[in-house]
Amino acid sequence: MRRSIAASILLAAAVSLALSVAACGRKGDPYLPKDQQNTFPDQYPKSTQPQGGIFSGS
Repeated sequence: MRRSIAASILLAAAVSLALSVAACGRKGDPYLPKDQQNTFPDQYPKSTQPQGGIFSGS
């Protein structure tokens, strides 16, 4: 009885580990879509104007 419970837990842990590793993402280099230009590195913020908003204190 205990052995089957331990085996079930071990199997569940192994399946969870395998699925988490398999879900890490795509393999290979990223590619840029054909209709877009590469804008890296981009400046932030794009505007030289001071930023406003709730937390800006203005």
